Amino acid sequence: MKMNYMIRDKVKRCVLMFFSLLLLTFSTAIYACGDNPNAIIHGPFKDKSFFDGRVCFQNTPDKRNIDFYLSFNKNGEKYSSKVDTFFYSDAPVELMSVFFTPVNGVRNIVVLLRWHVNYKNNDTEYSYYYEVKTYKAIKGEGYVKNLDGDKEPELSGYQTKNNGKITKFLLDDAAKIKKFLHDKYGE
Repeated sequence: MKMNYMIRDKVKRCVLMFFSLLLLTFSTAIYACGDNPNAIIHGPFKDKSFFDGRVCFQNTPDKRNIDFYLSFNKNGEKYSSKVDTFFYSDAPVELMSVFFTPVNGVRNIVVLLRWHVNYKNNDTEYSYYYEVKTYKAIKGEGYVKNLDGDKEPELSGYQTKNNGKITKFLLDDAAKIKKFLHDKYGE
């Protein structure tokens, strides 16, 4: 009888250790991006531009800004860096969409951001400000900003309301952004 309890206890400990190791291994594989897995708001996404690459987006501790991270293996070592920070500007920034697409034949990651600005000027209400940013992959190094509203004015703008009529930002979703980028810059 006592022998059965000892064996049962050993089996329980082995099973518990196995699941603990499995959970630890699985959680590090999923959250191998950024500096705080509890703050991730989008991702991590596999990124085939880099060996074992992952991108993710996480809130800063004050939840006002969003950090964009890339991690990948470089020469057998884990490389992780902050690519960009999207800052609070009259309102917290919202991450609306993230996707990969070629721009001028080079794979880019594209980010659509939105701020709830709620301005009023004369009879025009400015509800949201949008900005599209693209980042070009540099093999083995990371991402560099390629296009944004400063370089390409069509990549930023407002959603407005005038006399009850809403005018949306022309590039307010992934399909519209892809079409614009492919038409203007090719695949």
